[in-house]
Amino acid sequence: MVEMSRQAWGYILVVLLAAAGLTGYALSQLELNSDRWLIFFVLTGLATLAQLFKAAVPNHQTYYATPIFLFAGVLLLDPALFALIVIISYMVEWAKERVMNSPLLREWYIQPFNIATHLLAGFAAILVYRYFNAAPTASFSHVWVIAVVAAALTYVVLNHYLVGQVLVMARKLSWRESGVLDTENLLTDIVLLSIGAVSAVALSLNPWLLLLVLSPLGLIYRALMIPALKKEAQTDAKTGLWNARHFSNVFTTEMDRAKRFERPLALIMADLDLLRNINNTYGHLAGDTVLAGIGQIIRENIRDYDMAGRFGGEEFAILLPETNQGEARAIAERLRAAVESSGFVVSTSKKPVHVTMSLGISCFPAGASTTMELLHEADVAVYQAKLKGRNCVVCASEIPHSAGMNTASAAARLTSPFTPSFVPRPQEVTGLLPPVPDVPEPPGLTVPDLVMKEATSPALAPQEAEATNPSPAPAPSPAISQEATVRYPTWFLGAFVGIVIVAAMLSTGVGWLFSPRIDLAALILFTALAMGAEWLQINLYGPDTLSVSVAVMFTAALVAGMPGVACVSAAIALVHYFRKRPRPYKTVFNWSTHVLAALPPAATISMLQFNIGIENLVLLAIPISMAALVYFIVDTGLIATAIALSNNTSPVAVWRERFQWLTTHYMVLCTIGLFLGLAYKAQGPLGVSIFALPMIMMRYSQQQYVERTEDSVQELRRMNQELTRANNEVMSASQSMKELNEELFLTLARIIDARDPYVGGHANKVGDYAVAIAKELNLDPERMEPLRQAGFLHDIGKIAISEAILHKPAKLTDEEYEYIKTHAAIGGEFLQMCRALRHLAPFVRHHHERWDGRGYPDMLKGEDIPLESRILAICDAAEAMASDRPYRKGMSLTEMLAEIKRCAGTQFDPEVAKAFVTVVEREREYLIVNSAQEVQRKQADAARILHVTTGMTLSNLNSGPLSGPLKVPQLESA
Repeated sequence: MVEMSRQAWGYILVVLLAAAGLTGYALSQLELNSDRWLIFFVLTGLATLAQLFKAAVPNHQTYYATPIFLFAGVLLLDPALFALIVIISYMVEWAKERVMNSPLLREWYIQPFNIATHLLAGFAAILVYRYFNAAPTASFSHVWVIAVVAAALTYVVLNHYLVGQVLVMARKLSWRESGVLDTENLLTDIVLLSIGAVSAVALSLNPWLLLLVLSPLGLIYRALMIPALKKEAQTDAKTGLWNARHFSNVFTTEMDRAKRFERPLALIMADLDLLRNINNTYGHLAGDTVLAGIGQIIRENIRDYDMAGRFGGEEFAILLPETNQGEARAIAERLRAAVESSGFVVSTSKKPVHVTMSLGISCFPAGASTTMELLHEADVAVYQAKLKGRNCVVCASEIPHSAGMNTASAAARLTSPFTPSFVPRPQEVTGLLPPVPDVPEPPGLTVPDLVMKEATSPALAPQEAEATNPSPAPAPSPAISQEATVRYPTWFLGAFVGIVIVAAMLSTGVGWLFSPRIDLAALILFTALAMGAEWLQINLYGPDTLSVSVAVMFTAALVAGMPGVACVSAAIALVHYFRKRPRPYKTVFNWSTHVLAALPPAATISMLQFNIGIENLVLLAIPISMAALVYFIVDTGLIATAIALSNNTSPVAVWRERFQWLTTHYMVLCTIGLFLGLAYKAQGPLGVSIFALPMIMMRYSQQQYVERTEDSVQELRRMNQELTRANNEVMSASQSMKELNEELFLTLARIIDARDPYVGGHANKVGDYAVAIAKELNLDPERMEPLRQAGFLHDIGKIAISEAILHKPAKLTDEEYEYIKTHAAIGGEFLQMCRALRHLAPFVRHHHERWDGRGYPDMLKGEDIPLESRILAICDAAEAMASDRPYRKGMSLTEMLAEIKRCAGTQFDPEVAKAFVTVVEREREYLIVNSAQEVQRKQADAARILHVTTGMTLSNLNSGPLSGPLKVPQLESA
């Protein structure tokens, strides 16, 4: 339990008692026959569900979407029913945390205090709301809008004040340090309550309308998660602790606070012992597992308000506010013991890996007066712990001051970025790395309209396409495939742009002519809103931009028809022109796409026989939803087509890659646009102001998201570029190695063939035949290269056979024949001794086995013989049959195929023989060649050279002691 002052405890008890008293009084006034029970059950269910999904933010705060439903209860329900919604939803969350044994809400007073703050804020808001508006239902009246604004401000301010006061008292923070009155936090709650007000209106009309009203809730919830993104950027991904940079900032803040209030502060530096040995023994993935486990152990063994960070490769720092040396030593000993007793399961070890940790402690103010001194003292203590044999805790105060201070080094460590102490082992390269991942999709309501508008730049100017980033997507999209490439005539793009512009102008002219009445106030209002939204667009990590003007465009189409569409589209296009200065025809094209996209919703409203109003919302739901879908398809489709024509690709492929992910965002924006129109029709500009708040929140959240992720995105791009360069270098080296390996195999094959003066390229041809058969049999591609390599080396065992036997001119004896047959087993043994070629050993060893089991060396039969060996057997025999030998001429294709067919089922695998025959009958002379012809050519060239230089001929040489042709007996199975 966190130690708090009596003042803080007194404040908490006062808040709890006040809330309990008011709740008791409200429940005593509860009317059981109230007609509001249906609304109560709906809001209770939604509030409870929302309370189970939280978004943690800095300063020990957590945000939920629950205020939407609580504020709807403020506007629609009696105080008693409102109190029950708060109590039920928060108690369900508390029960969930207890069942999951979560460390959250483990202090008994936290959840009661949360409930009390919402009850007090809600009761106050009810009083204010009823003071301005006594009507029991929600509507878009002038009085109702004022009452809602006053009640929302009361709820937000009082709730934030009650929470902030306890943080100030318990943590001794200033109001500024508590952060509860930050603009971001206040604006978030105000927007949530504005959605609650709209929900109240929908519930008053028809509970089913709530589904339509809450359609933006998913994106609003993601906006609440923005502060967590900042925490993610401050966190070390491997351990889950603070990274070095953020820990430095926290360290400085806590030191300033300790000095200001004259409170103790302790620092623990912890270093894993001999982590390098674990990396070298079990691999770096095991080291990563250990580091992740250490991070979890640290989090579990420190207090809620302690701060831990990863300070280096295997070095950690833990900051302990309000802690003296004795308490710090106890925490350090607990941490050391927990690490020592833990085992880490890694995939490269059958037994858990155990590690130890050395820890050093320094304290303020006793041992140091600055962050640099505190860090240095703790470092020295860690060093002493290492010297004492590791796995121990040492306090800086126990060390004689023999180590010199080096505050410059400490400062550098605090400010320098973290550099890993090891580099992961390189993985086998199988292809190029993917391109830079697309920027994560910002939360909230994205403005696809302006994303599209930026996309027209590369579409209309191909030379600029390379410098323009693609539109952001929620996940990396694959590049458009080569199959989507289409060749268009050069005039297609210009014709398409011209047709779009002309169609937009005609639509605008017809719309102005047939518009029954032009609402000048609506034109001015929505044009101004669109210009503001467009001018405040956000630069998204480069040339692309985001805004929320799509919602305004949709509203203009519904409320003001084509005149409104033309004006709002022109405003958006002109603002974009003055901001980006594109070519004029691009601005006209952008305006045209907006006009044509907004034509369907404008036409839908003009064809309906009823007006836009709350009373017709149920009837409007389906046709407006269909119009919104068509709006999205037309807007994105025109842009995708322009890009496709520019880049000679398929429009459908471009749309799927760049714009399909925007479907949900368009529908949400159009929903907000619908309610903007309803609010305008009901209350004019005052009603629009309420529904403009979510758009403002989305713009603000987008900006926060981009600002807090820009550094990470830029770093990701930089790292990806470096990885791409490194990958290209690895690929180049890999290609060079592959070429070298190919040359080595060919060289070995030539060396093997060179021992037989009557063959040339025999091993190479066996490899070629083997690959051809493998393709015919549809073998996996990864099996083909080893098969080809085995073909090169299938006779490598003949290196161990005496040349006297290989070249013996007379018939071989039985003993000599058995001796020469040993080359298959010897070849397998050669390859078995080489780790890189070991996988080829079985193929070479068994390439003289027969299908009927009468082969050698192991007399394997049928499918017991490796398939690769069965393929090599037929390739070896076929190559020998097709080539000339001193004792015979090579067979013709017909003779060779007949012999293969005859031996299928006895000497050869029948399926392999069938595949080989099929390939040969198809390829014929393109595949089968007489490899001895190369030997004959070389012999003829040598004879001519010999005759020119000496006047001798080969026949003269043959008249000597070695006269007579060399005879090598034909061996069917050798």
